[in-house]
Parts: sequence; structure tokens; C-alpha cells
Amino acid sequence: MSEWREAIYRQPANLRAGAGLFADAIAELDLERLRRGTIVFAGIGASAHALIPSVLTLRAAGRRAFALQATELDGGAGADPRQLADAFVLVSQSGASTETVAALERIQGVPMVAISARGDSPLAEASDAWLPLGPEPDTPVATLSYTATLQALGMLCDALLADAGSVWSDLPSLAEEVLESCAAPAAERAGAFAEVTAVEAVGGGPGLASARETALLAREALRLPATGMDTREYLHGPLEAVAPGFGAVIFGRERERSLAESMSAFGAEVLLIGDRNADLAGIALPEVPPIAAPILQILPVQLLVDEVADRRGLAIGELRRHQDDTKVT
Repeated sequence: MSEWREAIYRQPANLRAGAGLFADAIAELDLERLRRGTIVFAGIGASAHALIPSVLTLRAAGRRAFALQATELDGGAGADPRQLADAFVLVSQSGASTETVAALERIQGVPMVAISARGDSPLAEASDAWLPLGPEPDTPVATLSYTATLQALGMLCDALLADAGSVWSDLPSLAEEVLESCAAPAAERAGAFAEVTAVEAVGGGPGLASARETALLAREALRLPATGMDTREYLHGPLEAVAPGFGAVIFGRERERSLAESMSAFGAEVLLIGDRNADLAGIALPEVPPIAAPILQILPVQLLVDEVADRRGLAIGELRRHQDDTKVT
């Protein structure tokens, strides 16, 4: 079993341990400054994808919450990014992403919380407070850190809304169930997906996080052109390019099911991922609150990517196109 596949299967244990660490840390944190006014979440790469479910949940509860790329806090044209929010949450698995650390430096004086794997990272040490992810070290192409980040943000969101839901205690067992049930379907679909030349990933609501992360995995692990989009945005033009040779991973129900049928008719290889009440022909997952759904949604994608990489003769490991300015030394 490859190191990347082993990491996929370590995620339930990492989620369980990470939830305990996060609960202990947030119990010591004064959240009142995050409960007032506008809150902005920022990150880059997979960390930015993970922001979406919590921001949507906060908005649904009546909070002004926004997810931004860390680069959007650069204060361009003389603007002061501190005027955007009453509090910031900056997210970086390593705690050393150049863009996120730079953003933190520009918003000094406004309450800010860092979420990262290590408390001694540049991001954590410069923030007002630090909240941890799971304890397991991540793979170069993210596995454990992505699901741990989704969980940490979800638990923070619940704490801000004073919602003590039980989903986080149940989630590791559900993740184990998904990994067990999806291993065979992922292997069965891998042969067809190994032949595609481009990947389209589409999802609505919190599923947008899964779509964007799927596209990133296709690029990093499979070295394929890939795009991740919101369902409604995808319908306004991008769908026009779909043809035989495309692979599509679609998250959701109703409109997403209809989209999956259309894309299949256009010649694409399609995998539809939804909950067990979605009445779909694809991979059916346990139904959980929307804020937690992307954690389960990405697991069959990780399994599929691993199987496709094996068939394409690719080892998922260090990135080929390493850039030396994406991390603070």
C-alpha cells in the first residue's frame, strides 16, 4: 500500500484525535470578539477550499461571514484590509504559507485566530490565538490536513453559534464506513477515469469545497487539466466544452443529478456523489449536516485518485513543479 493510500485510511483516527485537541483548545479561547460584526476567513489552496462550508453555515444563521483568498488581503490600491472585517480567521495547514502569513501582517490590530497544524508555526505565533488540526503529519498532496481543516472550521463554526451538535463525535466512524464501502466502487470506476484527458468537478453549496479540492487533486496527483466550479456557475457556459474524453465528478442531488445525466450523454465519464436520500445512481454517502458533508464527500475521490494514479503509472508524492516561495522559511 502506498504512503498516500495509507494516509487516506488514517483519516478517521486523525479526525477523532483532532476533534479532541480542538475541543480542548477552543474551551480556553474567548470567542466573544469573533461573535460580533463581520468575520472573514482566509487561506490559500486546499485551506481556502475548506472555508466554504463554515462560511455558508454562518450566513445561514444570520452572521456576516466571507471566505477570501489570502491574496485578497493584500491591501491593493492603498486599501486597508482591516476595514473588511471585525475579526479574521486565517487558515494554513503548515502555518507557513507565504500569502497567509503576509495577510496576517496586514491586519494587525484586528482580532484574528490562526488554524494550523503546529502552534510554533509563523502563522500561529503571530496570531492572537491558535487552534490545532489533527496530530497526524500530512502527505505532500494533502489528505489528512484537508479533512482535519474542514472539521476544525466546522467545530469553530458550531462554537460561534453555540451549537453543540453531535456530528463531530460520529464523524470518524462514518468516515471509516465510507472508506470501506467506497473502496470497491472507486476501483471499478478507475479504469474508465484513467483514460480521461481532463476533469470537471462540480458541486453546489458546501459541495463547492469538494469540487475545488477534487480539481486540485486531479492536477497535483494525476497531472490532468482540471476545474472545480459551483453548479450554477458551471451551467452558464463552461459546460459547453464537455465531450468524450472528459471525466466529471459531481457532488449533490436534484440539479446535480440532472447535470450528471447530461454530461454522460455528452460523452463524459461521470461519477455522482451524494447522500443516501438523494435518489442517485453513483456513490451514496451517509447523510450528515451540510457543514460536515464535504469531509465524507472527498474520501471516495481520494480513493478514486489513488486507483487512477496506479493505473496511469504515477506515484503520488512530491510535486514535480516545486516553487520555493510558497512557504515562509
